[in-house]
Amino acid sequence: MEVDIEKLKRLRDDPVVFAEVLMGWHPFSYQRKLLCDYAKRIAGCWGRQCGKTSTIAVKAIHFAFVNPGTTTLIVSPSLRQSMIMFDYVVGFVYGSEWLPASVVRKTRTVVELDNGSRIIALPCSVHKLRGHTADMIIVDEAAFVPDEIVINILNPMLATTDGVLILISTPWGRNHFYKAFMDPDFSVHKVRSSECPLILEEFLIKQQEYMTKEAFLMEYEAEFIEAPRSYFSQDLISSCIDADLEFLDEDMVVGENVGKLVEDYMGVDLGKLKDYSAVAIVKRKEDLVKLVFLKEFPLETSYSHVIGWIVRAERRFGFTKILVDKSGVGEAVMEEIKGQGLKNAEGEAFTVQSKAEMLTYLRIKMEQGKFKMPYSRRLCQQLNEQQYAYNKAGYLTFSHPEGSHDDLLCALALATKTTRQKEVKPYFTTVDKKQG
Repeated sequence: MEVDIEKLKRLRDDPVVFAEVLMGWHPFSYQRKLLCDYAKRIAGCWGRQCGKTSTIAVKAIHFAFVNPGTTTLIVSPSLRQSMIMFDYVVGFVYGSEWLPASVVRKTRTVVELDNGSRIIALPCSVHKLRGHTADMIIVDEAAFVPDEIVINILNPMLATTDGVLILISTPWGRNHFYKAFMDPDFSVHKVRSSECPLILEEFLIKQQEYMTKEAFLMEYEAEFIEAPRSYFSQDLISSCIDADLEFLDEDMVVGENVGKLVEDYMGVDLGKLKDYSAVAIVKRKEDLVKLVFLKEFPLETSYSHVIGWIVRAERRFGFTKILVDKSGVGEAVMEEIKGQGLKNAEGEAFTVQSKAEMLTYLRIKMEQGKFKMPYSRRLCQQLNEQQYAYNKAGYLTFSHPEGSHDDLLCALALATKTTRQKEVKPYFTTVDKKQG
């Protein structure tokens, strides 16, 4: 069979041709621009649903196929997040008529080609990253990856290979990602969601109605911005993300494998029609609190179902304490929970003072570096959207924007409160001048 040398050269030299011919994927203009960017340092700040995951997955595949013996790492704040992009890589490769024949090994986190190139998905855990040398590193949701990981772990991996670093994310905070986006040594790509032909203007208008100005500018306009009265700052939230932590799977929480774990606490926030019921489970070791599980029940989930779920989780964990929101109908739910024999369950009514006390205690733990959590974009948003003000009596009051939710945050605050030592009673806290 005659080989078309010119066509092969185009497939090698042009990632757009590679994607269109071998994968049947046709990028938009802003995706083409990133695919054809051969800079050694790239920062992509893209709005939601612009196709950043697809674009970077295709770029990784093209790099691996045309550069024999290279290693491409996909790194994210959690392994689950890295696996999202890795699954796109696998989907594109095996969705092609031509590319699967080149795969010699595939595991849940590794694709190896017959030219010796590998694509590997990893969390941004120091222990799991050390020892690697890379030719290309892709950092997904880069704004949530700690500075020290990028500066002290990832950058040195590229030293001997003169490799490529790609940071891709929606905006958040003022860490390494923000600095890279402002750095003239980085090739910068900013894409607003309105630039994606698949996103209708009507959708964006509707989103503006349901979101705060700041949230919309971040999520869809790719702007680095933060509400001036956010009680939990973006940088504070990011500092609490621990890449070595992964959320427990739900079947580990309510499965049949019964066995008490030590120093586990549950917080339960109740909702039904407009608000979600939510559960948070934290683990305490000495004065360090770690979030290990989050669950948001679908809207209109019956309270009997929520109660049954809590009972099953109690059989599995034998919680040290369960704290349940007993505001409104919560009083009756609390009685039902106690009726199921859960003597370790207590109720907490949300008042101005009790909510201020819980959120203040959570923030103090965060500021002291004594609270850690796995990456959860939804929880990060709820934390950052919580606004504070002072009432006439001088007490802190809290609110969240209309159309948003704080159920996960409230469940977390309840769970964290249960870990508090009795002698510690934080209520008043200083608020950074920059926030005020």
